[in-house]
Amino acid sequence: MNIGDKVRTLHGTEEGIISKISGNVVEIEIEDGFSIPVLKNEVVVIAKEEEKRFGSGYQEEEQGRFAARPTDKSPASPAVFSSKGIYTAFVPVNDKMFSLYIVNNTDFDLPFTVGVEKNQNHQGLYAGLIRGRDSIKINEVNIKDFDNWGVYIFQFLFAKRGYFAIKAPFVKKMRFRASTFFKSKAKAPVIEKEAYLFQLDKDETSGTLSSHDIGDIPQTDAESQAQAKAQQKPLDAAKLKEQMFAKNETVTVKDKPQFVETPEFEVDLHIDKLTGDSNKMNSGEILELQLKTFENKLENAIASGMSEIIFIHGVGNGVLSKEIHKRLSKNSDIQYYEDAHKEKFGYGATAVKLK
Repeated sequence: MNIGDKVRTLHGTEEGIISKISGNVVEIEIEDGFSIPVLKNEVVVIAKEEEKRFGSGYQEEEQGRFAARPTDKSPASPAVFSSKGIYTAFVPVNDKMFSLYIVNNTDFDLPFTVGVEKNQNHQGLYAGLIRGRDSIKINEVNIKDFDNWGVYIFQFLFAKRGYFAIKAPFVKKMRFRASTFFKSKAKAPVIEKEAYLFQLDKDETSGTLSSHDIGDIPQTDAESQAQAKAQQKPLDAAKLKEQMFAKNETVTVKDKPQFVETPEFEVDLHIDKLTGDSNKMNSGEILELQLKTFENKLENAIASGMSEIIFIHGVGNGVLSKEIHKRLSKNSDIQYYEDAHKEKFGYGATAVKLK
């Protein structure tokens, strides 16, 4: 039972789509925007075969009886549309190989692309269209190369016939971790196979794995602000139409997709390398800028699949290096860190080995 599954209640007439799972309780969206909480053992998933044979106007009871299709005098039940339930599933082929599937357990058709970033390069793996309630095998991977799988980037558009509320394109970046990957085994929806399963469009409050559990790549401040702005700003249909049909329109730099910027191998955190206006800054502001630069460069190094990065912090009074080491010791993406090339940097640099 997963988010996006079509279900009905065992002791009632309600049908709908699972929109949230919290422990033993599921929320079922029975109308657009209207949900009811129900115990898991009080609902049953509507099988695809039943839906195809009997249609949405029938209900199958546990004893094998069927309720008649509503008459013209009966109020028609509103159509329920599932907009959540996109998964990636690694299905074991043998003890070494896995087949990688994209599973669409929604009612949307999804034009999509899948790529991977590793060794500072982006490699396209697959592009196509996956229909609602369908799946596509996109690749095979070897478990012995697990540490070198890199960062997966999934991009989706949402489409359906007729009128519907436009959804923004969906992008998900993921790096899989051995500590959580092999704990994620479950039966994948649609393909109905045991797999190492991850929901890409999960609800953080749904009881599924959280972002840090499955290795999501943190967004930069710019990405977060852009996403928030896109969600808050309503679409201007007239302006959108004008842009679509505009001729000889050039694409500016800011219109291009923003990808993770791979940082330099050696990051110098000396304040004169970060700003030319340090004379107007106090010691607290200087430390804040140095640590912010450190955090951003480290996040981008992890996201872009780098295996190692060096931070040059100097010796000084030791405040900056101690704070950097403190943060590195708490980061689960770090394999280890150590003094870097004493003959070159003395004790003023730290080499970080990434997982």
